[in-house]
Order: sequence, then C-alpha cells, then structure tokens
Amino acid sequence: MCPYNEKVESVKKQIIEKFKPVDIILFGSYAKGLARKQSDIDICVITETDNKRKLVQDILLEVDCDVDLDVVVYTPKQWEQYKNDKSRFAHVINKTGVRIGG
Repeated sequence: MCPYNEKVESVKKQIIEKFKPVDIILFGSYAKGLARKQSDIDICVITETDNKRKLVQDILLEVDCDVDLDVVVYTPKQWEQYKNDKSRFAHVINKTGVRIGG
C-alpha cells in the first residue's frame, strides 16, 4: 500500500465524485513516500474528454485541497498508447505511480 495521507484520499474522492474518471494514478513524492510539508500532490487522471486543458483547469478549480495539485490528464486511448513508450511522460507515471482509484 502506498504511504499517502488524508489529503490524497480527499483529492481522490473529490475527483471521483465530480469527474468520474476511469483511473487515477498518484505519482511523485507522495507515491514514493517522500512528501514533505511543501510537496505538491501529483495526480494522473485517465478519463474520456474532448478538452484535456479545460478538464485540468476544472479539477484545479473544483477540488478543495490545501496543498498544490499537479494534474496530468490522458484519455484511455492515449494512456494505452503512451504508457509503455519510454519517450513519453506516461511511461514514467506508469512505472513509478500508484493506482489509487477510479
């Protein structure tokens, strides 16, 4: 189990309730158990969308959290296409991240 805390759990629940993603992957310092007081929460959201940029903005505006969020969005098709491509950031997320729900 990943050593994340209540803040991550709250972010996860809000994203699931408001945006109904296919999957959510926690990556970065929280996923590695290295988060510090000033650490942001890095979240990859996999969901169907026609406008990833707007979805990121909506998540940042609508999710109530007292730490900074860094949100990356992929469609399921993009995720399947990119997650094993070593030249893509999705590959890093896939290899180092922790699935936390969806």
